[in-house]
Amino acid sequence: MASPNARLLIHLKEIESRPVGYVALHLHLSSLPRGLRSRDNVAGAIAILKELQRSVVPSHIFLLSNLEIVFVGFNAQLGTLRSVAGKVHKIFGYQSLEMKNAYDSIDFYSIIDLAVQGRRLREFAESVAGLNAQPADEDGGRRVDVNLLSQIKERIRSTDLSSMVMNQPVYAVDASGRILPVFRELYVSIKTLEEALCPGVNLAKRRWLFNDLTEDLDAAVLRMLSKSADLGGKRFSLNLNLSAIESEAFAGFDQTLDKARRSNIVIEIHRNDLVANFNDFRRLAPALVERGYSLCIDALETSLLPHLDLGGLHCRFAKLFWSDEAAEAGEILAERNARDDGVTYILARCDNAEAVRVARKAGIELLQGKLIDHMVKNNIPV
Repeated sequence: MASPNARLLIHLKEIESRPVGYVALHLHLSSLPRGLRSRDNVAGAIAILKELQRSVVPSHIFLLSNLEIVFVGFNAQLGTLRSVAGKVHKIFGYQSLEMKNAYDSIDFYSIIDLAVQGRRLREFAESVAGLNAQPADEDGGRRVDVNLLSQIKERIRSTDLSSMVMNQPVYAVDASGRILPVFRELYVSIKTLEEALCPGVNLAKRRWLFNDLTEDLDAAVLRMLSKSADLGGKRFSLNLNLSAIESEAFAGFDQTLDKARRSNIVIEIHRNDLVANFNDFRRLAPALVERGYSLCIDALETSLLPHLDLGGLHCRFAKLFWSDEAAEAGEILAERNARDDGVTYILARCDNAEAVRVARKAGIELLQGKLIDHMVKNNIPV
């Protein structure tokens, strides 16, 4: 599944030549108090919109990385959209916005007729996809259009990605301070991908584009691993979207493994994918664990912990990203690490000594990041 930020923009581009009849309902959750933007509340909002989808065909729901939600449907009745927005607002206690929304008003929701006001939603979509900050043609790179995007996707499907797959270990720290590798996170090198498949296109500066390619990349990596004869007892993790787990590529990969080999594989699910597709996760997770895989909830932030209940999610690992905010949340990290029985926390993006100190004080024993790689390379104990 591609990034929702990118998918919203791509969808708007697809229908911009025939906008008549298309209406968008934009729910401004990012302007609500942070404490209300819990996983359960957002999942409840998505469930209401999925009910709406049954009567509005075609239609799409986009949960963006900033927790804004955009519903785009054909011939949706305005009265119905207002009623649905009211039901969602009720979930959030009819709370007023803390700040103005994306359209400079204090309304909880906006209804946009794409034939009349499509430009304002398009500009918003470009902003959240990162296009406004980094125009495609200012850095000398090639402008990306639908044709070029299709070409890149086709090249990914037909190319052996073995030489582009890198890894970064997750390490454990033992009682004596020694750093030992536990498993390696596999990922596709963006730079190598650019050079091989799309010279002149800077994917790093067009993150929306790279995110849109993730579905194709997931499938390509799974096909590559299915053909690999040397997986053996290697322990590694894969970042997969829930849609990839239901794909033919994953089924083919799974068939090459026995339960012992699956026990060496950690499947990392991004938090946004979990929230946006929570019912899918609840359906898929028990079967994955039963088959032998370990699950990891990826890309967590300390600000989310008070609103996150990991119980019942079948996850063995929870990966937190280091940040300045995490530096001030040592007590919260220690409390959650002690409370969440059966879940092992990983502190990732450890790029400075403070991250290691906070992790050690909080009792987090699994670390990942450039600093840890440097310490291992130079035999520096913690």
